[in-house]
Amino acid sequence: MTVLQKWLFRSLACSMLGSTISQVIANDCGLAPVPYNANYSVTRKGKPAGSMQMVLERKGTDTFSYRMASHVKWGIVHPHMQQLSNFSWKNGVVLPGTFRSTQKLAFYKRKESVDFNWESMKATGTKKRHDFELEIQTGMQDKLTIYLHLARAVCEGEDPINVNVVSGPVLKAHSYHLQAIEFLATKLGPLQTFHVRRGTSKNEKQTDLWLAEETLFLPVKLVYRDKNDVITMNLIDISFSDINPGARTSGAGFQSQPSKPSAAILAS
Repeated sequence: MTVLQKWLFRSLACSMLGSTISQVIANDCGLAPVPYNANYSVTRKGKPAGSMQMVLERKGTDTFSYRMASHVKWGIVHPHMQQLSNFSWKNGVVLPGTFRSTQKLAFYKRKESVDFNWESMKATGTKKRHDFELEIQTGMQDKLTIYLHLARAVCEGEDPINVNVVSGPVLKAHSYHLQAIEFLATKLGPLQTFHVRRGTSKNEKQTDLWLAEETLFLPVKLVYRDKNDVITMNLIDISFSDINPGARTSGAGFQSQPSKPSAAILAS
């Protein structure tokens, strides 16, 4: 069953039964994250503004490193941002371990850190030079692992997708709703995408993502709106790799049972 069929079947079942379907539908969504490297172009209000790179690497059997680096130019300002998340994959769930973020703007630097302790079920960290401690629950994500959570949720046909993200001393509730199934012209060619949105037209901030099965439900396009400011990221190229030569990739950027090597999807 394709992901589109899952969405349609879920919608039909919900209207007939008034309840969500069993996750049996989503058995093909895989087991563990698949390492990848992706590059994006960044525009601000329609003008070129820089680039962003996201890299997921396997560090051990069930441990991973996830990092993002952006280099942008807004007039005379050249802000740089780097984020790093180390996480583990246990029983089908992404469990963040440590998260580090650094923003550089000329001589100004802002740092943020979060350490997740899943034994004590607490997260501790520092943001804006203030220490904090939060109680956590399985399923909560950091600012990077949220993308893997979204990929799996879309593959499984969830709508809405609700998840809490640890951001400093508060938990930010993220709720994404399917807007439409759209075809986009991309650097990878035309792709059928699932357009999901966080926020409404009444919100000052709104996030739109377009996720494609060909990219294992990692974003091919992201648009952030904050009042009158609009920042867009478009995928230029993405490649997948795996340290296990007998593994294959299957929906949501997650790895299924061994079959054949995973293939790379590269822009022409």
